[in-house]
Amino acid sequence: MDHPTELENLRHFHGHLGPYVVIGFRLGQYALERVHGQSHFGVEVEVQCADRPPESCLLDGLQFSTGCTMGKRNLLHAVGHPVRVRLLNRETDQEVVLALQEPAVAEAVRRMRQVGEHEAVEFVWALPLGELLTEAGPD
Repeated sequence: MDHPTELENLRHFHGHLGPYVVIGFRLGQYALERVHGQSHFGVEVEVQCADRPPESCLLDGLQFSTGCTMGKRNLLHAVGHPVRVRLLNRETDQEVVLALQEPAVAEAVRRMRQVGEHEAVEFVWALPLGELLTEAGPD
């Protein structure tokens, strides 16, 4: 599969493409659209996930797609399970809380372990968003 420019740029940013960085990228894109957010300064992201790869790689995907960073303090990470992402539009106070669909993540991890990252990335990239994520209520 030839990757779109955005995935090639993500590969350059993160160092490689794996399923979790692509998941983070897709979550961030969806969340920005959902709250009509302006990337980089107009939003903030709170993420709950593991503190080690491969799951923590979704932080880089979120950072890349939303422009939020730990240095600007608009990307906050809490260690925990399950994965939850909260994105807030700072100007309108609209927010969305997202969780991952466990069957999709399990299949991506299975593919990564059994046939390699490339196949896992293709799976995650092509997966309909409704099979990858779900909107959750606030904690």
